[in-house]
Amino acid sequence: MKHLLITIIAVGFAFTGVQAQEKEAIKAPQEKTLSKEDKAAEKAKKESDLLEAFKTAGLTDQEQQKVRVIIEEKSVFGKALKADNSLSEEDRKAKNKEYNNVSNDKLKELLGAEKYKAFKNIQKEQKEAAKAAN
Repeated sequence: MKHLLITIIAVGFAFTGVQAQEKEAIKAPQEKTLSKEDKAAEKAKKESDLLEAFKTAGLTDQEQQKVRVIIEEKSVFGKALKADNSLSEEDRKAKNKEYNNVSNDKLKELLGAEKYKAFKNIQKEQKEAAKAAN
């Protein structure tokens, strides 16, 4: 009888401890962690959106390759900026905004005003659609 009573009490404590941990986990801010499948799906979605933007804007193969280079440069810059712990959040945002302006100027020069506007509009629509889906 004592063993049964001790077992029931132990299970009760364990259950209470698990519940308390789950509540703390819920309260803690959730970090965005994606599985390999989710990352692959996200990458495929980005690629299909980019191809759709190219097609809609009417970019040639050469223009597409040059735009990809600019996008990759922007990505590398963003990663380096994020890794630089010596910058304050305000400085980081200012440098990012400045580089975005440089990057957009390169795209305008490459594509011309009409194609650039079409390319940016489709990207904006895709971004809004993604936000609406989440």
